[in-house]
This record gives sequence, structure tokens and C-alpha cells, in this order.
Amino acid sequence: MHLAFLHAFPLDHSMWDEQRAIVPGRCTTPCLYQLGDSLEDWASRVLDSIDTHSLIAIGSSMGGSCALEMARQAPDRIAALVLVGTKAGHRPEPAARDAYLDTLHHQGIRGMWPEISGWFGTAAQPEVVERIESLALSQKTTDLINAVRVFHSRTDHTPIVAQWEKPLLVMCGDQDPVITEEKAMALSHLALQTELHVMHGCGHFMNLERPDEFNQVLADFVRRVEAGRSAGA
Repeated sequence: MHLAFLHAFPLDHSMWDEQRAIVPGRCTTPCLYQLGDSLEDWASRVLDSIDTHSLIAIGSSMGGSCALEMARQAPDRIAALVLVGTKAGHRPEPAARDAYLDTLHHQGIRGMWPEISGWFGTAAQPEVVERIESLALSQKTTDLINAVRVFHSRTDHTPIVAQWEKPLLVMCGDQDPVITEEKAMALSHLALQTELHVMHGCGHFMNLERPDEFNQVLADFVRRVEAGRSAGA
């Protein structure tokens, strides 16, 4: 089974470096920013880049929205979904979008860092926060501006989750102010075959804040998905 790891804003594909070993040689970790000007473009380009028919789409935050769009475009190819700190619903917020764009235009991601620095949980060690800050600061401002526009123009994927009948793993940090535990629980209740895993002491970037626990939960889920498909073959 191939795994597609889809990154969060304002990071890039390297946020998944510690997860690639879960299925060595069977991972795709694209950088989404340059794949087009819409979520539909991003999802289509990721799907086109993967030769194998069946895959598990794993997305963190913005990347979770891309995973849901992949499921919308190619439901027969997506064997399972993993949504990490992700919301399916979307209510247009033009004022918030424009505020982010203005900050990025004038200050770059440094201007957003005071807000982003509040997305961590108590499990995040100082070196982890430093790594995430370094990753964020290494991104091109033009890419991040495009990402804000793409994310804020996405469609509502609540119907995709509500109609999803394959395995779904929802993961959240109990200290995430962006996607709270309550929001993650509500998302998990939409679909039939959903597992919810709450990572205690974690914020929004849980695969980086507590990678050992994250990897174990994800590896166990992948094994169950693969075993289920083998049994049904």
C-alpha cells in the first residue's frame, strides 16, 4: 500500500521525514505549494504522480484538506484516510484570509509567527519548536501566499466524510487551539469506520511534537488497512 503524506501550512514535505520509515520505499511526500492555484489542482497532481492504484492519503491540517479532495476526485483509489488536525467543513472567512495575506505581503511568515507559536502543546520540546520555526521561515513568501488563497477557496468536504465507508483515522492534539478535541470528535462521528486518537500534551503539529506515539498509531492503522484489504481480496 502506497502512502501519500500531505503537509501542513506553513511547513513543507520535510515535516514528514520521521514518518517515511513506516513503509520504506512506498511513500510520496510532495511539496504542495507549487502544484497549482487550487486544492483541486494539488489533489490531481498528487494523484497523477503516484503509479500504484491504491493508496492511503495522510494529511495534516491544510494537507488534510488535500487528502479529502483526493478522496473526492478518486474515491476508488483511496483505500483509507488519515486526517491530522484537520477540518472537513469550510465557511468562507474573507476577512481572516485578507488579514493573513496582508501580513505575509508586508512581514512574511515572521509576522504570523506569534500566532503560530501558540499552536504547540506542552509536549513540544524547544528543539522541536525551533525546527518548525526554521521550516516555516525557509518557505518562499509567494508560496505561502498562494497556499492561503488555495486553502481559503476550498470547497466544503463535509459530505465526503459523511459518505466515506472505508477506514478513517482522525488524529488530534488535546492542546491544539486550531482543531480542538471537540472538533476532531465531531468529525470522527460523521463517518462509519472512524478511529479517533487524541494525543495528550500535543498541539497542531503532533507528528513532530511526539513522533514515536504518532508513528506507532499510524503504523498500526496502516497494518489493519492492509490486512483488511488482503482478507477481502
